[in-house]
Amino acid sequence: MKEKTGNVFSGEHALFSYLAPGSLGPTPLVELPEALNLYAKDKVRIFVKLMQFVPLSNIKSLPAYLMLWKIPAKKLTKIKNLVEYSSGNTVLSLSILSKYFGIENMHAIITPDVPEHKKRLLRLVGANLLISHGPPSPGVFDSVGGIADAKKLGKKVGWHNFNQYINPANPGAAKDFVGKELWQQLARDLSIFVASIGTGGTILGAGSYLKSKNKKVKIIGTAIKEGSSIPGPRGEGMIDKLGFPWRKAVDEVIAMDEKSAYGGSLELIRAGLFVGPSTGMQYRALLSKIKEYKRKKTLKNLRNKRGEVLATFVACDTMFPYIDDYFAILPESYFPKIKHLK
Repeated sequence: MKEKTGNVFSGEHALFSYLAPGSLGPTPLVELPEALNLYAKDKVRIFVKLMQFVPLSNIKSLPAYLMLWKIPAKKLTKIKNLVEYSSGNTVLSLSILSKYFGIENMHAIITPDVPEHKKRLLRLVGANLLISHGPPSPGVFDSVGGIADAKKLGKKVGWHNFNQYINPANPGAAKDFVGKELWQQLARDLSIFVASIGTGGTILGAGSYLKSKNKKVKIIGTAIKEGSSIPGPRGEGMIDKLGFPWRKAVDEVIAMDEKSAYGGSLELIRAGLFVGPSTGMQYRALLSKIKEYKRKKTLKNLRNKRGEVLATFVACDTMFPYIDDYFAILPESYFPKIKHLK
């Protein structure tokens, strides 16, 4: 058997088919209840797009697959080593997916400040770690740092560097599997879209598509407030050093601190949405923006024909890779106490 029916994947190439983008159908879009939506009584409806409901549990697995898929067959046979500047979901996904394209080794260039639990996760999935001692958050076109190191290694015989920061498969995946799906799931009716800015691919791909369908849709990006650390997004001082022209799709950028990101994520987790800190960052940013619209009495400009405001944000992954960070960043009072039985 080789066919797929009812989410059953069988045959010799079943795993390859299962791992392909879209193999499980559209990812879920879930509306938040009043307990999580402070503006429900203002006829604001908030949805979260659960992109972790793909086989590798993270949004970056989609461009990772497409980048591999787009390598010409003749070139693919010559590649034995992939190298990418990433300590997160991109290289995690490439480590798994590259083997299905005949590539033996995945090398992740990371910086010395990457915590041990993230290193262990990358090694768990088979990534080889290369430590770059350049700047911790290099510009895409800088001549030094991890991105430049990856480019240099990628030019060696038998090596290849995708450079996710400028690779068109990055926004392309977001257009197809975030933007298009959202537009269909919400019956072509959306007021606000929020996404964090890491490479800029998600917000450019999904945001541009949504703007092309309705120029009135507000596209809001989130960046890390100076002095904070949140895995995935870029700091507010670095977002204009990215390779994609993401600003053409974005109306506004909101900078968020780490406590808000992890605290927002914790709220969603305890409601049954297993999402990471960058999702909490978007959630809190969206609430703050709706609060501003309400204060300025501009919510009316975003209402649909039914008088509703429909807003959505993106869940990029789960909280599991970051559990240690929640306890390091949030006060102990956020967590139940441990008691010993007598």
